[in-house]
Amino acid sequence: MEKTNTEKEEHDNKPYILQLPDHITVHIFCKVPIKTLIQCQCVCKSWRHSLSDPQFTKDLFSRTPPSFLFHGLSGGPINPKSEGYLLVNLNKVSSPIDFTLKLYKDPNVQNLRVGILGSCNGLLCIYELNRRCFYISNPITSESLALPTLSLSPLERERIDNPYYCGFGYSPISNAYKVVLYLSSSGKSHEYEVLVLTVGSRIWRSIGNVSVFPSFRFQPYGVYVNGFLHWVGQCGNGSTLICAFDVESECFQQLSLPPYDLDLQLPANCDFLDIQFTLGVLNGSLSVTVRSHSRSNITVWLMKDYGIHESWTKELEISSDILGSPSFSRVLKFTEDGQVLLLNGSHLQAYTPGTRSVVTIEVDGIPSLVDECVHIPSFVSLRGFITG
Repeated sequence: MEKTNTEKEEHDNKPYILQLPDHITVHIFCKVPIKTLIQCQCVCKSWRHSLSDPQFTKDLFSRTPPSFLFHGLSGGPINPKSEGYLLVNLNKVSSPIDFTLKLYKDPNVQNLRVGILGSCNGLLCIYELNRRCFYISNPITSESLALPTLSLSPLERERIDNPYYCGFGYSPISNAYKVVLYLSSSGKSHEYEVLVLTVGSRIWRSIGNVSVFPSFRFQPYGVYVNGFLHWVGQCGNGSTLICAFDVESECFQQLSLPPYDLDLQLPANCDFLDIQFTLGVLNGSLSVTVRSHSRSNITVWLMKDYGIHESWTKELEISSDILGSPSFSRVLKFTEDGQVLLLNGSHLQAYTPGTRSVVTIEVDGIPSLVDECVHIPSFVSLRGFITG
């Protein structure tokens, strides 16, 4: 259909950049940094539509290295600078960081007592403790979607007030996002009921009880990698292992921890409370950071071949005395130039193994109590996500 004279005139009056065909605009977007793309979505509706196209998002994920998303933990001091999220590029180590972008939360979600359960494909799953509400959120578009509330009796409500364990994962097979929640079984100290919500449905489903449950001493949120959610868990007999939840089949598997006990040469009477485990994803592989408080020692292991115990490889060993703080959280990233990025309390640090030196990386706006997750931005609207 030919354009009318009025339409032609409107087109000709647009800036030249807005007169380009859509496929040319998208080709240009593919070469533009994330920080600029976030600004581009505010220019006009046609650009926002192009950026939110699922195929563009798929291409964006394939070429964009992960950034880190920081926000203040519940219980931290109220600081206007810490409200919302900080998207930080840590692919190049410099001080101060050359890429920091402030992102604002959906105003419908309270800022206090909110925790990030996980990040998948640019979407966050967050939990608001005061109202016991789960949300899916896209911090790039400032959209949030309230998930169905849990139908719990007064007794069951007390169970969710106790230490709870959650996870957010994605199945590429069924193209489904799922939220997983452990609830302590009433009267059974060594059993947890597992609830699953497929995002877009209205019902939390119980998939039964498990006798291997996440340990309250370690991180409560599942780590997503290779289609599985992972927690450090304990059996009723006290043995410790990794619980792996298959997001597609909704079945559990068990993975053994790396041979940290041989590495640390722990005595037979060692107090297990001396050991701290932290799961993560480094270089695309499941990682375990093992810390011995009594030996002031931190080791980082990678499972190079997923599911194969023999593929556990020790990648790093640091004396915690070098870090100068008892509040070490975890290793964030191995950089291409051989440095190791650490989150030490609320401070980002770069450790150089060759010189055994540590420098602090300045990021303006990080609060004193901080939570973080690996994040690749997405421009997909939650409205399309749910209806699709």
